[in-house]
Amino acid sequence: MKKVLFVATVFKFLNFEESDMNILKNMGYEIHTATNMQESEWLRDDGKLDYLQLQKHQINFGRNPFSRRNIMAYKQLKKLINHEKFELIHCHTPVAGTITRLAARKARKRGTKIVYTSHGFHFHKTSSKKNWILFYPIEFIMSYFTDMIITINKEDYHVIQKFKAKEKRYIPGVGVDVEHIANLKVNKNELRKEFNLPQDAFVVMSVGELSVRKNHEMIINAISKSNKKNIYYLICGTGDRRDYLERLAKEKNVSEKIIFAGQQPHEQILRLEHAIDLGALPSLIEGLGLAGIETLAAGKPMVASGIHGINDYVIDGQTGICCNPKNENEFCDAIEQMVDDRKYYMKCCKEAQKKAYEFDITKTRELMRANYKCLIKEDTYAME
Repeated sequence: MKKVLFVATVFKFLNFEESDMNILKNMGYEIHTATNMQESEWLRDDGKLDYLQLQKHQINFGRNPFSRRNIMAYKQLKKLINHEKFELIHCHTPVAGTITRLAARKARKRGTKIVYTSHGFHFHKTSSKKNWILFYPIEFIMSYFTDMIITINKEDYHVIQKFKAKEKRYIPGVGVDVEHIANLKVNKNELRKEFNLPQDAFVVMSVGELSVRKNHEMIINAISKSNKKNIYYLICGTGDRRDYLERLAKEKNVSEKIIFAGQQPHEQILRLEHAIDLGALPSLIEGLGLAGIETLAAGKPMVASGIHGINDYVIDGQTGICCNPKNENEFCDAIEQMVDDRKYYMKCCKEAQKKAYEFDITKTRELMRANYKCLIKEDTYAME
């Protein structure tokens, strides 16, 4: 049987690749994964992909690119690739993507096709010169060892035009099931009660790991600056910044208005997007931001950092308001505008769902089928 290997630093990331795995499964491929399955609990295998009968391989990746564990990861990957003789290797995340392409050089000469999807380069228009100096040369050099590079935002797609991979493609993310989200039936009052949110509150919600990159403190600070008493902030996610964020909320005297909901099932997140009023994505770096697009699909606008991938769908004055990710006053003003100007808010709600259809999963599936077919030269294959 033909074999494909999906590689990412941590297993949980591969949940985003379910659609691609299904495409290749229906093309007759046995699906293998190579990830670190021993990371923090919220990054481990949750069993979501088990129905695909995956062949899982433990690789001791370190999330830090300079971790000594990555030397071991390189050796493990090289042994795995030489033993299994994959027809196709699809790698994700910067650390795993770099190590995989180095480990697969000989296999590529034997005919293995190498695909790398960038989910957001660390170098972009608003990033530091340091990031360009550190990360751009690595990605450029690695493009020599890659058959196809895929980006999920337009800014990155522009950057890779100078790269050396033969095939350079853009897809609008990993795909969102807009119809499913838009048509969910939700009891808003019950959901709010479950999460201790007042029925008449204006609720802002963020979804994502509690990390420096996600920058949740910007919204906490913004709410603390507002003189409006009815704005609440619901945060769904776990991470090593929770204690810090809880202390910050207490220091700013807004503890009762900041709800830490922890890790929530995906379907619950989709229901919550119908029960809140506004999404928030204040990230410092964001390749795209799936949760943001899902919020738009529920017909809710966003206040978000005006950076990188977020700019592909948070259109200032249409689907939300873009802010400087380091300026809490801008976020405060943006949230208050959504509260005060009902006409403006409703206009953004209408435009939000319309924009979400540009990232619909049917579109991304069609593009990825074409991408795989281009590489493996299959004339026919089963459709989902």
